Amino acid sequence: MTATAPATAPPSPAPAKPRRNWVALAVRRGAAVWFIVAALIIVLSVLRGEGFWSTGNIAALLTSAVVLGLVALGQHTVILSGGIDLSVGSNVTITCLLTAVLIDAYPIRTAPVLIGMLALGALIGLVNGVLVTLLNMPPFIVTLGTFYLVGGAALWISSTPAGQVTSALSDFAFARLGPIPLTFLVLVVAVAALWFLLTRTVWGKAVFAVGGDLHSARAAGISTNRVLIWVYVVSGILAAIGGILLAARSSIGSPTAGAGLELSAITAVVIGGTSLLGGRGTLLGTMGGVLLLSLITNSITLLQFPSTITDLIRGIIIIAAVAVFVAKRRR
Repeated sequence: MTATAPATAPPSPAPAKPRRNWVALAVRRGAAVWFIVAALIIVLSVLRGEGFWSTGNIAALLTSAVVLGLVALGQHTVILSGGIDLSVGSNVTITCLLTAVLIDAYPIRTAPVLIGMLALGALIGLVNGVLVTLLNMPPFIVTLGTFYLVGGAALWISSTPAGQVTSALSDFAFARLGPIPLTFLVLVVAVAALWFLLTRTVWGKAVFAVGGDLHSARAAGISTNRVLIWVYVVSGILAAIGGILLAARSSIGSPTAGAGLELSAITAVVIGGTSLLGGRGTLLGTMGGVLLLSLITNSITLLQFPSTITDLIRGIIIIAAVAVFVAKRRR
């Protein structure tokens, strides 16, 4: 009697590899916005090649990115920690106004006033951080309150353009190395410094941890209050630098210098792939968002669209970009 050989079972199919959504991954890593920037640059090169690549236009493009970039860096750090800072626009306004009013064309006042403005920016951030952490108040409400408080103080100081910076400060604002403004180098240094703080220090890793899960970070022994307070202080200092550079650029102080910057900065951070829930985002993406917004403004000028529809075009592009990017990031 011979044994019957058991039937050989058909080989089970290999488990399918999960399909990666490269678009969503590019959005998370902050690379997607740079593809949009590259596409826009190609379009502008075709339509206005000589005008777009002229030294003057490149300098104007980079100059327009400086203040927005500084404010967006601070906003990026705050959003990484799970918060939001609506006071940065008013911070820029009051530091711009006070820089010009207090210097008032006296060179001897320049150094102490600049140090004072950095201290003022840090103080505004400190107030935000203390109210958010020690009183456990929502960041949106706290920073909205300081937004109105600081903005009202600026209007109380002067409701019209006032003061004057020194010629040396103004010369620095307009100085260039070829097409690259010196003020743009300030932004480059700020990006490098913040990149180091966020990726190479314990504090930076704590910012990601706090933004990812506040309770877990606290349970792990992280001093979450200290981390959050410093996040808002950093944001305040960066906004103050933006205000100083705006005063240097315009030579006078304006009570509306920083109007709308808080929303533009949030937009740049979001389309750069940073999660509004905190804990995830890259400086690469945020800087791509800043360049995209600056390119939109630059293209409106180059293509000679009527100024009356400038905000309309900008709004449509921003809403479309944010809608696409947020939808892809959720996948």
